Amino acid sequence: MKPGRWSLLGLALTVAPVSLPATGESLLADPFATTHGLPAAPGELWRGEAHLPPLPKAPAAKADWLGRDWSLAELTDYALSHNPQTAAAWDGLRAQAAALGVAQSAWLPTVTMNTSASRRQAVSTAGFSVPVRNSVSPNLTLSYTLWDFGLRRAKVDAARAQEWVAGFTQNQSIQAVAFSVAQAYYQVLGNRALLLADRQTVAEQEKNLEAAELLHRAGQATIGALYQARAALAQARSALAAQEQTLRGSEGNLAAAVGLGPATRIGLADLRLDAPPPPGLAQAAETLMQAAEKANPALQASRAQLAVAEANVRSARASGLPSLALSGNYGYQFQNGFAPGDTWSLGLTLTVPLFTGFNHHYQVRQAQAQADQAQAQLSQSQSTTLTQVWQDYHNFQGTLASYPGARSSLENAEKALEVVRAQYRVGQATIQDVLLAESTLAQARYTLIQNLVSSYVALAQLSQAVGMPLGEVQP
Repeated sequence: MKPGRWSLLGLALTVAPVSLPATGESLLADPFATTHGLPAAPGELWRGEAHLPPLPKAPAAKADWLGRDWSLAELTDYALSHNPQTAAAWDGLRAQAAALGVAQSAWLPTVTMNTSASRRQAVSTAGFSVPVRNSVSPNLTLSYTLWDFGLRRAKVDAARAQEWVAGFTQNQSIQAVAFSVAQAYYQVLGNRALLLADRQTVAEQEKNLEAAELLHRAGQATIGALYQARAALAQARSALAAQEQTLRGSEGNLAAAVGLGPATRIGLADLRLDAPPPPGLAQAAETLMQAAEKANPALQASRAQLAVAEANVRSARASGLPSLALSGNYGYQFQNGFAPGDTWSLGLTLTVPLFTGFNHHYQVRQAQAQADQAQAQLSQSQSTTLTQVWQDYHNFQGTLASYPGARSSLENAEKALEVVRAQYRVGQATIQDVLLAESTLAQARYTLIQNLVSSYVALAQLSQAVGMPLGEVQP
């Protein structure tokens, strides 16, 4: 067999469909074996090998987190430097600033240099060969757009507006992190106060049980009253155990918001039941709504998005207009056996789009529709911001208005329990009266604690809606 036939046979074996026994597919159906390791059925888990980047290192916590009581301002300051959310927003802003530089680079000329090296020899059909020629040809090219009817300016404006969007997004992330820290902080304080209240309830129920046992031994209380006192104590201990776990969960949320591991425990001062709520605001709701129109970062980001869309409209329109560019070229050639030679050129290029298959027409329509969409989204963002400020303002006012009643309820419940206990010792009240008074006191404690926590959370939420700090932030 001739050598040419061997080549044809090898090519035929290469392209012939070879069946794979495992899958029944031909080799050409998956020549790179991309389906190797995939599940055989839809319901099976994928267990392929994934080369993933390593997880970030766990945040290093300070050794003295429990050594002292940390204020909300200190925790917020630490969170803004260590929470991944603020870091991601900052990196996004830096990236957008670089994108602005990319757009501005279009105002400058571009200069490129390329060099080619070759070795060539030719052999004629008569058997004569031309001597080998070695050549090196460096070449320098200049290109500069002189006029483009505002295309570059529009792209720079769009990039600058995108930087505004990224900046306001970073501000929004900072406020979101600060609010999450404040909310988790107040939640921990509230859960700790509820835990102390539950401990007080357990201690009071233990006293009730001791009194019921004494009266039962003296024949002044029934066995049913004794069982009721035991049941009330068991319920109080159960509530205490559940509250301990609730507190641990809220402490994990605070640590995560600060930028630490959820197992980190942070020292905080306890919330006192005699602590006053935050003072009322001097500004009216309408004043805060006007302030939000200038300070709320989400609303400002929507305004910047509209600026981006309007710049894109100008860019789309300018892309269909003529452009004038300057181009220059200089080359030099070195070749053995010949003297070096150079070539150069300088010229102007006028580009006039005559017909693009309606591509430019639809680009303008798309950009204009996106600008109209950005305008509608801005109106929606404005309405949402003002409504949120209105609701948060009255929510905060509601917590302040309910505080005097919660405080009075606790004071009267404490007095009522003292009277009922005294009556119970002398047989003028039943165990049901004592348990009812105890339940009323416990509920009054819970209401006051929740009112205090809710008032500070409502103030923090109102500050986030407006876009600036308002009033007191720490009880």
